[in-house]
Amino acid sequence: MDELLDGLNDAQSSAVTSRASVLQVLAPPGSGKTKTLTARVAYLVAREGFKPCNIIVCTFTLKAAREMKDRIRGMLGHELESKLILGTFHSVARRFLVRYGHEIGIKKDFGIADTTDSKAMIKRIIARNNYSIEPDPARSRISGLKAKGTTAEQFAATSNKAHQHELARIYSEYQETLKASNLLDYDDLLLRCTELLSMHPTCVCNIEAVLIDEYQDTNNVQYQLMALFAQKLRRITIVGDPDQSIYGFRSAEIKNLYRMREDYTDTVVINLEKNYRSAGNILLSAQAVIEQDQSRPSKLLVPTHCIGIQPTLRHLFTKDVEARWIVEEIERSRNLTAGVLNYGDYAILLRTSTLSMSIEKALAKAGIPYKMVGGRRFFDRAEIRIVLDYLRVINQPDHNDALIRVINVPTRKIGDVTIKALLDEAETGKMTLWSLILGYAQGKRRPRTKIATQAQKGIDAFVNLILTSRRKLLPENGEQCNLFDLIAHILKRLSFQAYLKGVHKDNWEERWDNVNELATQASQMASASIDDSDMLPVVEGIEQRQDTAADILSKFLANVALATEVEKPDGEDQQQVTISTIHAAKGLEWPAVFIPGVYDGSIPHSRAEDHDEERRLLYVGMTRAQGLLYLSCPHKQSSSEETTVSKFVSTSRMLKLFSPQGPTFCQQTIRDLGGILARPCPTMDLIEAARTNEEWAEDIRYPLTRMEMDGDGSSGAWSNPHLDDARSKCLDVNVTVQQPYKRRRLDSSGPVRTYSASTTMQSSYSVANTTLTATLPGFTTASAVKSSQDRLAEEAKAFGAVVPASTAAAGKSVFSQVTKAGTDKSGPKPPKVRSFGQGTITNFFSKSSMVRTEPVDPSSQLSTTHPLLSHSQSLSMTTAPSNKIALINSTSSSNVARKPLNVPMIGRPRKLSPEPYQDKRYILLSSSPTKPDDHAPCGPSSSNGDKGSIVEPVNPVQSTMHRGFSAVKPAVTLHDTSTGHPKNSSGSSRRALGMRKAMQPWSVKHRQPPCPRR
Repeated sequence: MDELLDGLNDAQSSAVTSRASVLQVLAPPGSGKTKTLTARVAYLVAREGFKPCNIIVCTFTLKAAREMKDRIRGMLGHELESKLILGTFHSVARRFLVRYGHEIGIKKDFGIADTTDSKAMIKRIIARNNYSIEPDPARSRISGLKAKGTTAEQFAATSNKAHQHELARIYSEYQETLKASNLLDYDDLLLRCTELLSMHPTCVCNIEAVLIDEYQDTNNVQYQLMALFAQKLRRITIVGDPDQSIYGFRSAEIKNLYRMREDYTDTVVINLEKNYRSAGNILLSAQAVIEQDQSRPSKLLVPTHCIGIQPTLRHLFTKDVEARWIVEEIERSRNLTAGVLNYGDYAILLRTSTLSMSIEKALAKAGIPYKMVGGRRFFDRAEIRIVLDYLRVINQPDHNDALIRVINVPTRKIGDVTIKALLDEAETGKMTLWSLILGYAQGKRRPRTKIATQAQKGIDAFVNLILTSRRKLLPENGEQCNLFDLIAHILKRLSFQAYLKGVHKDNWEERWDNVNELATQASQMASASIDDSDMLPVVEGIEQRQDTAADILSKFLANVALATEVEKPDGEDQQQVTISTIHAAKGLEWPAVFIPGVYDGSIPHSRAEDHDEERRLLYVGMTRAQGLLYLSCPHKQSSSEETTVSKFVSTSRMLKLFSPQGPTFCQQTIRDLGGILARPCPTMDLIEAARTNEEWAEDIRYPLTRMEMDGDGSSGAWSNPHLDDARSKCLDVNVTVQQPYKRRRLDSSGPVRTYSASTTMQSSYSVANTTLTATLPGFTTASAVKSSQDRLAEEAKAFGAVVPASTAAAGKSVFSQVTKAGTDKSGPKPPKVRSFGQGTITNFFSKSSMVRTEPVDPSSQLSTTHPLLSHSQSLSMTTAPSNKIALINSTSSSNVARKPLNVPMIGRPRKLSPEPYQDKRYILLSSSPTKPDDHAPCGPSSSNGDKGSIVEPVNPVQSTMHRGFSAVKPAVTLHDTSTGHPKNSSGSSRRALGMRKAMQPWSVKHRQPPCPRR
């Protein structure tokens, strides 16, 4: 017994060995539920003596079924494993219908209508009867009714509204069409199996145990099917997690968990709490999200790995900037981990697939390989569907939809009008299309539809191909059908290779290889089917239908129809970033996960009725991550619409659990990540080399908060990425550029009036700790200059003690260091989002604590800008001469390295307006508008006395810009003021409340050269 329980913890062992008849194993993400379920199956066979042929195991995906088979085969061996009734709900139901379906009137060779067939049938019914409902909603509604066990007759009896009567007629005609074509759709497989087992319980009288995986995803019909499977001995084991119930749109019922406890009062519940997947910080944040649902049963997530890296909640300006940041963060983390992570370790999980466009563009532009989960399946490719449709017609000639799709492929001169007329004639005569054209081809029926001579020849050729192929399907000598030979016969008769060359000239060889691959798979399928793997145990009292030679094709087509996942050929490159919806990612895991678009309207979705399910969806996405988790939110969803961070992560409690920027990859961080992933940690030399070669060693290229973001969002970054100064290595930045203040006017030479703030980091920033000094124009004494230099030296020493050089070398952000050191335990309240340029006075100050380092000589320092403040919030400490750039020579190598570069954005060039000669130095404040009567010219004429010649004004903004930068207007000045609208509006103007008659808007006032007040 020990070998079956090896590697199991106490809770898992209890679940495997439990003697309870009805057992619920509640397993959160990463707790080893598949391992537990497979061990219980092996335990029931090896220790309890159950026969494997009397055990039913139902899963929801083919991948889960294959994984369980492999594990059980390793425990019990192939002989015992092959006898288990194991598969998806639909495949198990089909096995019972194949053997016993004749008991309820299902023909032995029934086919399965896939999604394409169902849509085509419903679309044709709606068009024929001129119904108003759209095909896709109609199909979805019908599927929902079937999932609840409601038949067409029951729905018609309860319909009391006009649109319901219309849907009831569509439902009824759809079922009649399926029956005429001898087809069952996916929902019918479950419904008819439920009908079979209810009417003939003898079919499952031998079943000793039923085990269900992903129980939280079951609908009403699947619950009934589970109960009917176990109706004799009532021995059931389910594994599931109500916190991962995210398929409500597929009629999944989370209430089935509680319904089971009511129907089976002896139910025993075992909780698996240990998580073997994710780092502790990821589990902590995911637990905080799911615990917002007060109605859920209380469960714990206990990490088995280290605490790990704090998840990131990143704010970006737009979805395009968000996409660029994701790509850059993938490259940054991949490079800095020095081989621990590869492209295949990253997943980008989306709420809806519509969010993928900007991300796909960014990945493609960066040359990063990626793949789409749930993309076009192998069996959905055009050339494969043609061959499969021919096989469907050969197997089921009455399959109208398959016949319509291939009757003129390759072309046989049978036009769409002729095909539609033939189909209408067949439906009017209550017969299938095949019966109609067969009668025409054999001369047994005269066509009512007018058919051209070329079209009639094409119909004859098509009928001949189907008949000769059916003879190969049913060989006269009684031998087994050879699917490879059958497909080869079809391809030869169609000249299919020549057809591909003509239609798909660019990639016909690839498509031909796909067709050959299909023939190979069919041949392998035929060989594997000889071992009776589809058989059910013989039971007394009811007769099973036996296989025939033609059943091999039916079985192959059924497996194709039930296949829901892309089969990956051996040797396919797996080093690709994965893009997937969160729904499609369920059950999977990746070392690093990005979840973009975390805002209200996306998640929770704007059309979602159940926000609890939306919360569970985010929880599922977060718990896919093993070591790194990134959530991101664009500030603007479109050009004008602003977003609000998802309510699931915007509370003060939640914000404490996330970092506002990507992690710093130091040696300890990389060692922890390697431990979680069970991968070797690179040497310190490799880590340092990777850090030296990385252009952005820290996630500081984009602003961290919404208040810091660029007004127009043209680039979303702090600085222009095309400039050498902005392309710093994040490790050794010595120079930055002083940005001009809003509408600051400076003379071209001489002393100027400036304002500077003397600040220290020993205490909280406040007005009391800020000293404002003014330097007036005019004569300055030597003692005043000496005093000013001494004061600047003291301030530089204090400011240089902010961050130690070692921290700067490690590349850590000043923001994260200072904030963590000084933030209150209760955590800051999230700031109120304001319009750009409309911050409050408190935005200028930030609480932080002092981290002392060795001061450096400040003599070379000309100006300093606080690293925690954005351009519009910073306080200048400068005596920079005009006409020259104001540079910040860092007081330490760590000082500037810890902050984003305050380089003006090149996006909106400022209009150069004529400025008068300034006889006095002054600064025009936005809060002190010039009076309307102060517009007299104040600039004197040129001294040479030439008429009309005036001195060319010096642009004050341009004079303070770095060479190579175009003059730009700060973002906060680009909007119109409210007083400007009445003046500029067309038609009758309406005066603003409290507006003086003589007051003019800013746009008019500054067309004329302003003068300083005297």
